[in-house]
Amino acid sequence: MITIIYSTHKDKEYNDKFNDHLVLTSGLQWVEVLPYVNHNEYSLSELYNKGIKESKYDIVVCCHNDIKLEKNWGKKLLEDYSNSPEFGIIGKAGSCYFPESGVYWERMSQTMVGQVYHQPEGSKKWLSKYSPKMPFLVPVVTIDGLFISFDKTKIKHKFDETIGRFHFYDHLFCIPNYLDGVKIGVTSSFEITHQSVGKPNQEFYDSKDLFVKKYGNKLPLDLKPSKIYVPEIKEKPIKNIGKMAVIIPTKSKLGLLFDCIDSFHEQCNSSLYDIFIADTGSSDEEKEIIKSRYENTNVKLIEFDYYNFAKINNEVVRNYIGDEYEFLLFCNNDIKLLNNVVYGMLKTFKEKHKTGTIGCRLHFGDNSVQHDGIMVYVDKEKKIQLTHYNLKNYYNYTTGHRVGIGSTGALLGVRKTTFIKSNMFNEQYLNCFEDVELNLKLISLGYENIYDGSLVAYHYESQTRNENPDNIKTLIEDYQNSLFPFISKNWGSFKKYVEVAQ
Repeated sequence: MITIIYSTHKDKEYNDKFNDHLVLTSGLQWVEVLPYVNHNEYSLSELYNKGIKESKYDIVVCCHNDIKLEKNWGKKLLEDYSNSPEFGIIGKAGSCYFPESGVYWERMSQTMVGQVYHQPEGSKKWLSKYSPKMPFLVPVVTIDGLFISFDKTKIKHKFDETIGRFHFYDHLFCIPNYLDGVKIGVTSSFEITHQSVGKPNQEFYDSKDLFVKKYGNKLPLDLKPSKIYVPEIKEKPIKNIGKMAVIIPTKSKLGLLFDCIDSFHEQCNSSLYDIFIADTGSSDEEKEIIKSRYENTNVKLIEFDYYNFAKINNEVVRNYIGDEYEFLLFCNNDIKLLNNVVYGMLKTFKEKHKTGTIGCRLHFGDNSVQHDGIMVYVDKEKKIQLTHYNLKNYYNYTTGHRVGIGSTGALLGVRKTTFIKSNMFNEQYLNCFEDVELNLKLISLGYENIYDGSLVAYHYESQTRNENPDNIKTLIEDYQNSLFPFISKNWGSFKKYVEVAQ
């Protein structure tokens, strides 16, 4: 059962129609609607508090009067509260970060979550998608006032009537509750459409300044991701599929290596792959530990006396990967699989025969995004730049397939014959970018590189970064001497995937 509160300056006909919409779409038998006619006599906080006092039901919704809700939204909202009783406040859009400036959208692309449709009168409908739909409530520090719901038995603070009238009331409600332990979430369980577009005005900024004066010593608030969306990969037999050879270069740091290998054994069907450890300088004692730990398993140790990513992987493919292996999976030793990556890749290779590389969604140890596909873009100074899509984003990442430039060599699948046809990794690179060149070579050869955001792993990249002080220097040399000339020569084959800064 839900009580809905809203402020309105519209006429009776409009309000009656809106009331009917709220009730008829709710999917509930018992809905109380409390509309308050307001021609600037009262602030939203005053009316919402009045509504809370007069409300029949514990679950209360405070919303704008120009929204449309999908069928059964009320039923789905009650299910959200029932399934996640630890939450006291739930909205449709919000932020995991609140900066010292008070402008909560300051890191919008990284920390905002939710989905809101917009359709002002006479305009086509469009979607503000701050994050994909999640099958769980996303914890945030504040939500947008378009749609605020809460369990009035769980909140610690009502709306603040001392600051602002029609702006910033949402944050003045959420932040004090968050600071006092009320859990706030954003739901994807139903859709909402806003029939106007909100714009900050002078009152917004005045209210923001007063808010910062009152709560500035508590800012910034930064709620790191509490969980990662990891789809279940359901495995079915694939006819006539070859095995995958997983190649993991490593040196010491056995804890990381063991976590990596064990995650393959935990998440993937061992009949579909074998693991080849390319050791590049662990001590004799460490190598004996590796051999003993994985004796009589599908793990083989190969010993090298040097390290170069391209050369090591190429040599393993040339000399140790037999004809029984149709696919290769290059894997860093600081990767930890979170679902069945091997099967997911094999399924895509089977279904899409012109696939070049397949990459996965990778997360840092703090659950933010490390890799969501390689991005090549032209900046405002017309320079070609490289990065990863959605780098360090909290919940805004890809959850399905995307054809594009390609993916990082930290966890990269490719057909063995395709890899050999491309002349493998370019061994001229000193530090990195051989994986980028491989992806681009395959596009120029007519293949499609697929990024699959449904395949997920941790990449504890910071723990294995080369601590050599010349690291940045060699990275720049690799770009200038090898990668940039390759990009320039083959620009036409992949320019359709290149982003252009506005």
